[in-house]
Amino acid sequence: MSMMRKVKIVVLVILAVMILLFLYNRIFFQKNKPDLLQAEEYGSFTPDDVESFDGKFAAKQEVEKLGDVNYVRVYIYDIESGGLAGDFFAERARDSWGICWEKDNYNIWIQSADAGIYCYRYEDGTWTRDQYARRPEYIVSRWEAKEASKE
Repeated sequence: MSMMRKVKIVVLVILAVMILLFLYNRIFFQKNKPDLLQAEEYGSFTPDDVESFDGKFAAKQEVEKLGDVNYVRVYIYDIESGGLAGDFFAERARDSWGICWEKDNYNIWIQSADAGIYCYRYEDGTWTRDQYARRPEYIVSRWEAKEASKE
């Protein structure tokens, strides 16, 4: 058997073992990793791009460095024109659990591991943090979703 053929066989065996280890890990240990959130564990919130209730705006979340810390910056685009309608820094990236729109206006809610849930209210074409906003009942936090799944 040639040396090249032996090397190919070894590489294929290593690759097969790596795939098997990956699958084994995904199947048997996924449930023991609480920091890896599944989509349904975000409640009403999402770490993905999301459109407003009427499709007028799209909010896109990007991680940007501010000093020595990574933050989530939310960019809001007007879908029809494609232009930037607004932006704001939401949370430290490691604490961010996503955003959601209200279902009848352009207020955006932020869900954070350390800061909780808070609102960026839309007024006069801009989004401004409103620490006194009352969260609508239909917006469900990660914690509420987890609690409801136990019932």
